[in-house]
Amino acid sequence: MSKIKVITDSCSSLSPEKMQELGVDWVEMGITIDGQSCNAFEHPTKDPEQFYKNLEKAKKCFTSCVNTQTFTDIFEKYVKQGFDVIYMGLSSGLSSTYYNALNAAKEINESMGQHVWVADSLTGSHGIALMVEKTLEMAKEGKSCEEILKAIDKNGLKNFSIFIPSDLQFLMRSGRISALAAGVGTMLKLVPIIVADEEGKLKTIAKCIGRKKATKTIENFILENADLSSSGTIYISHTNQKEAAEEMAEFLKANTQNKNIKIDYIDYTMGCCCGPNTLAIFGATKKN
Repeated sequence: MSKIKVITDSCSSLSPEKMQELGVDWVEMGITIDGQSCNAFEHPTKDPEQFYKNLEKAKKCFTSCVNTQTFTDIFEKYVKQGFDVIYMGLSSGLSSTYYNALNAAKEINESMGQHVWVADSLTGSHGIALMVEKTLEMAKEGKSCEEILKAIDKNGLKNFSIFIPSDLQFLMRSGRISALAAGVGTMLKLVPIIVADEEGKLKTIAKCIGRKKATKTIENFILENADLSSSGTIYISHTNQKEAAEEMAEFLKANTQNKNIKIDYIDYTMGCCCGPNTLAIFGATKKN
């Protein structure tokens, strides 16, 4: 049986320290804020609370994908060490990173034999972290990369992701919505509720007046769609929404026996996309 190396990216909201603990390697997206560029884990502000306070004042920010050569280098490194490799990162519906990984894997598999598998998460942030956890579990059980890919690819785990993004003015400054949409939405105090759809793209499922109503809408979504009997991890992720995250944790605890509820910051890459003051929940959906 081949050894398996799990690789993810900086959009998984797992810290480098946590990934090292798990034995997982990673590639990094680039982030640019007001003209200052760096790889995601190399940003000089290490405290996420301060990072998101600073991001509120940013006039412009964007992210960049991982290129094919970076994937070729890391895949080849582990294949030469005798590993089979399985990679899972940001949704194909949100970044070309997935396709760059596929291209690198194809070249290596053609020249070195089938040793690299690439899964499409159709999600981001702690939705990817859930896939990493399940992949490590299956690898420990002796499953092959091929078997694991079949189970997790294209959101085969049937996890959900839902979030309340940051204020509309930030989304306008970062180029994700128009100035008109931001102006009208701000005036009406509209708060969008967004999910990842079946293609891994972002889809607005509701527009609520005020954050309190938005939170209630998310709670109803969870009661209707989440598998609250599952023992799997439920992540409550945020970008400086600690109080709201803790309130959501109390709601979940009151409606599930699941003891594995984790509150954590969204990584800087995904944070630059959704902005400060975002709240997100990731977990398993009800079984059909």
